[in-house]
Amino acid sequence: MSDGGTSATPKMPGKQRRAQILSVATDLFARMGYEGTSLRDVAEHCGMTKAALYYHFTDKETLLRSVVEYRMSRLNDTIAEALQDIAEDQPLERIRAFVRASGRHMDRDRAGWVVGSRIFWSIDAIADRDAVIALRDDYEGRLKAEIVKAIDTGQLIDADPGMMTRMILSWLNYTPRWHKPEGKMTVEEVADQFLDLTLSGFTPR
Repeated sequence: MSDGGTSATPKMPGKQRRAQILSVATDLFARMGYEGTSLRDVAEHCGMTKAALYYHFTDKETLLRSVVEYRMSRLNDTIAEALQDIAEDQPLERIRAFVRASGRHMDRDRAGWVVGSRIFWSIDAIADRDAVIALRDDYEGRLKAEIVKAIDTGQLIDADPGMMTRMILSWLNYTPRWHKPEGKMTVEEVADQFLDLTLSGFTPR
């Protein structure tokens, strides 16, 4: 949820103000949609004028792109940290760590996940996507690389690793549409069970 609000002061340092804007915008985009959110809405929730907001972000497209770039960078950092202590020759364990870390990240930043996985990519008018595309490809590429290793070592069947990657990411991205924070299982636990079901169809018999 947003960590900003009407209590923000005009003297907030620039870096802190930018972080507040990104947090507030993430929450509003997730709750109200891209079309339903205006820069005036963001400015008011940050306790600043629209003119002051323009100092940081000149238009809504730039703001949305910055939100997703920031959130994707944090997600990739989370994945890198989750994989760093697992041996390279353990691809199935690294796949599970990837999925669990994604689930934990989703639980901590549901609004950011919704904006980054669904809203941003549904808007064709946003230009200069290259930086975000690179971050997305890095995220997806980490999972695909482990799947390729698992196939090469005979731990998974010889199937299209790209399709396997997309299958796992599809149910990951769909989870926040139905999972409730107050439910019996965390997103990490749900992801773990989904992965078991998925890998059961890809394991050599």
